[in-house]
Amino acid sequence: MDAIKQILQNFPQGFISGLLLNGTVITIAYFLIWKLFKKRLQNWRIQLKERADAAQIKNELKNGLFTLTVGAIFSSIVIFLSTRGYTKLYTTISNYSIVWAVASFFVILLIDDLWFYWVHRLLHHPAIFKYIHLEHHKSVDVNPFTSVSFHFMEPVLLTLWIFPVACFIPIYAPILMLVQIWGLLDNIKSHLGYELYPAWWNRSWLRFLTTSTHHNMHHKKFKGNYGVHFRFWDKLMGTEFNDYESQYDAIQERKKGKHDTI
Repeated sequence: MDAIKQILQNFPQGFISGLLLNGTVITIAYFLIWKLFKKRLQNWRIQLKERADAAQIKNELKNGLFTLTVGAIFSSIVIFLSTRGYTKLYTTISNYSIVWAVASFFVILLIDDLWFYWVHRLLHHPAIFKYIHLEHHKSVDVNPFTSVSFHFMEPVLLTLWIFPVACFIPIYAPILMLVQIWGLLDNIKSHLGYELYPAWWNRSWLRFLTTSTHHNMHHKKFKGNYGVHFRFWDKLMGTEFNDYESQYDAIQERKKGKHDTI
């Protein structure tokens, strides 16, 4: 009972912090891209037909509250476990080398990407999809608010990796916060509905990173492009859409003024 009490005591702060951070960044992204610069960026839209109406966004906002609730519960549990000495989170950078502090950012990101890919594929299994992941896929024409629109069980399954990682891998607390911020921005990018990356992106060393087009195609076609941060697992497992790069290039041509239908 004492454990539950402490977790619940930490919950309000975690929820409010998550609401302020996620709500502010997502709202700014939506206002800038979908409203303020909508006409200027019309050729940058990935799906030319806009279908994200008020009803869709209202449903996404409702689902977002469940997603933020799960995030606050998970952060409260991690804080509780840390106060009891069950995690390897540390706040004094000299506890480990600075090299490890920096390297751990990439290690955690790779673990997150690995976990996301396989759980995401599992959620697309016919026996599971309609019960959990279908809620997210109700948004075909994605927008920044789609980035937090999930059935409440989905963020639970996608975030479970944090417990073994926090308990067995030394993590400098600010680095974990940076990973969370990266995840937030990357998630918004994936659901932006507009391709902001330049034409040379997929011909550079940065091509291993996913683009907005990469995940947008997943919402249009469902079975493929499962990765979140990187293309590694999709490439390795043969689940990347064969026409991804050609679609990306076609959008880049459209951005120059050529109106191809995507």
